[in-house]
Amino acid sequence: MQPITTEKLIEYQNDICVFLEEQYFLESGRAIVLEPIQKKILNDIFQTKDKNGLRIYNDALIGMIKKSGKSSLASGVALYMLFCDPIFDEPNEIYSIASDKDQASIIWSKTKKAIERNPILLDSVKIYRDSIVVPSTGNIYKVLSSDSFSAHGLNPQVVIGDEIWSQKNRDLLDALQFSPTRKQPLRFIVTYAGTNTVTPLFELYEKGLNKENPKMYFHWSHKPQVSWITKEFIEERRRELPPAVFQRFWENKWTAGENSFFTREDVMQCRDEFLKPKFKGEESNEYYYGCDLGLVKDRTVSVILHQDKESGVVIVDDIRTWSGDRNNPVKIVDIEEDMLIASKNFPKLNIIVDPWNLKGTIERLKRYCKIEEFTFTGSNVEKLSRNLYYFIHNGLVKFFPHKQLERELLSLNLFQKSYGYRFDHPSSQYSDHAMALSVALMQISGVRKIEAGFIITDAPSIDKFQEQLREEKKPNLARVKSKEKIEIINPKNNFPTLRELEEWRKYQ
Repeated sequence: MQPITTEKLIEYQNDICVFLEEQYFLESGRAIVLEPIQKKILNDIFQTKDKNGLRIYNDALIGMIKKSGKSSLASGVALYMLFCDPIFDEPNEIYSIASDKDQASIIWSKTKKAIERNPILLDSVKIYRDSIVVPSTGNIYKVLSSDSFSAHGLNPQVVIGDEIWSQKNRDLLDALQFSPTRKQPLRFIVTYAGTNTVTPLFELYEKGLNKENPKMYFHWSHKPQVSWITKEFIEERRRELPPAVFQRFWENKWTAGENSFFTREDVMQCRDEFLKPKFKGEESNEYYYGCDLGLVKDRTVSVILHQDKESGVVIVDDIRTWSGDRNNPVKIVDIEEDMLIASKNFPKLNIIVDPWNLKGTIERLKRYCKIEEFTFTGSNVEKLSRNLYYFIHNGLVKFFPHKQLERELLSLNLFQKSYGYRFDHPSSQYSDHAMALSVALMQISGVRKIEAGFIITDAPSIDKFQEQLREEKKPNLARVKSKEKIEIINPKNNFPTLRELEEWRKYQ
């Protein structure tokens, strides 16, 4: 790696693309190779100058579909401004903003890692928890939180905005207005379309679309413009995603925040008049059990299904529903009994449940069946929603006629969130059956990968467990104390009876 000479620095100052392709290193260890559209955007912004040699554009809004390299482009701009942009009266202050600090940190972290991979640049800076400083020039690059209070009193030369479509008001942008003493400031925003037209981003979008500001550079595309996004990739996303989500992510179009999740055609193609509920499975199949727990207001629903080995279509075998109220809530022991009976009747049954209110159940039953936790984090709910849409929309799941399930699927709404999207029911309706179905579907082989938020419990068989207990010279389940003797509770079959389970629970 050659040192940066004075001549080379002058070349870099005059050509941001040359600087990035020689000094911005990726995780692979290679310098970045800019796409033609990236070069055009950068050259348009940085090479368009007035008679005094200053940049004309002080505002840039770049709207492109997902995975178009927007964050890397913004990170490259931040790196250039930190090291190469001319300094006039004061050092350059560069700030990353987004709808929240975590999102804003993405571009800052990319820039930090690019510096750490380049020994020449690394020797020139001091890196702190949320800032990068160039001591020789005084230039600084920081991450700001989403609140406007932290931005007041700052004197930015550059503001880098990332995915600000969920920013609800102008407070942060207004707090980061440029001082008139800054000779060629730049606000550089990369994003895709949002869901709300009453936002600062949509206001900027309309200004760019209508060419209201001659100092604003506006680029908004609806099609792939980078080489790594193929037509086949786009079509695959089209099959996977609800139309509104596909349009926003992969066509960069503004959509409403709420839409129907399924069409009637989606749901009816999954309804099979010839299917009947089954209460016992076949040895050749592997079965999956999903449960959505509601004790008082909502209902508790369990769904058992399996995947046909030849066609790959998922068949719903059984649906159970429990309803409770404030005076007579659903009993968790009834749900536990259902899981035990299902484990006995359906071979190789895999159970997945939300640990909320069922943490104790998981600990008690993992001795007798294979059971997993599904934690309802934002990202996991997005995966669950995406998975359900994929199966229903493509007709890859079949269920017997079930009015409640059909009604719920047809009433589901799509809600687009900062972490992606999710389904939910209208305020006066339910989604318990749809949720239990989606939880069970998350277990289908080849569709779900175990990631953060999933805890796998591979419990031993009851025979193996009993053998282990004998080796340790311990009773099988529990010792129930009485005045005359100690009674050992031993299940007669492979699964404890409900009475035995209740007795065991008392002494744990």
